[in-house]
Amino acid sequence: MDEIVRYIVPIVVIHVIALAVLVLVIKKLLLGDTRRAISSLRQVETEVRKKEEQIRRDIELHEKDFEKKKAAAEAEQAAVLKEEQKKLATLKDQTLAEARKEADRIVEEARNNEAKFRKQLAQDVEEKAVDFGGQVFKLVISELVNEEVNRRFIGELLDALDEIESGAITVDGDEAEFICSHPLSDEQKGRFRELLKEKFGADVEVNEKIDENLIAGMSFKLGSLEIDGSLLNRFKEAVQEVKKSTTV
Repeated sequence: MDEIVRYIVPIVVIHVIALAVLVLVIKKLLLGDTRRAISSLRQVETEVRKKEEQIRRDIELHEKDFEKKKAAAEAEQAAVLKEEQKKLATLKDQTLAEARKEADRIVEEARNNEAKFRKQLAQDVEEKAVDFGGQVFKLVISELVNEEVNRRFIGELLDALDEIESGAITVDGDEAEFICSHPLSDEQKGRFRELLKEKFGADVEVNEKIDENLIAGMSFKLGSLEIDGSLLNRFKEAVQEVKKSTTV
């Protein structure tokens, strides 16, 4: 029994020692792995913190850049708005100026039209006055007196032509037109033809056209020369003289 105990005890001791050594080895191995793991975790944590710091700085940079771009965009928008407002104001001024110009043009055109209307009205009144004077003359003066007036008007015209110096007036063209209130006598035609030939070098036949509206006398055209010796023309001149005297 003692031998068995002596035999077992060393074995147990050896096993205990071996177990203790094994435990120490395993503990050392586990402790080394734990330290390495902790070191790795710390390293990872450090890297994570570095990345977080970098990300934070990047975010701050992006935010600053965004604020700058935002401020630049707002400034540009304000400048564009100011320019558009300036253009709008200029366009408004131009539109108002054009509107005023158009209004002035319309007013001026209305004034001109009024002046034209007044002028046309005055001309119509003059024509009516001349026509009325002619009608009154025909109603008041008998035909015999009218013929005598016509004879005197024709005589005055021929006498006036006779007083013109030969060659004093140059006549361009040789076309002739004679309009009379009454038919010319052969004597009047003959004298008229001789005077035209003598004074103007025009050898033409005196073939008159009758227009009773002339009342008395005649008018004629010889090329560029035009003379109106009718009573109707005297009425027109009298109206102009009356107008001058009333406007003074």
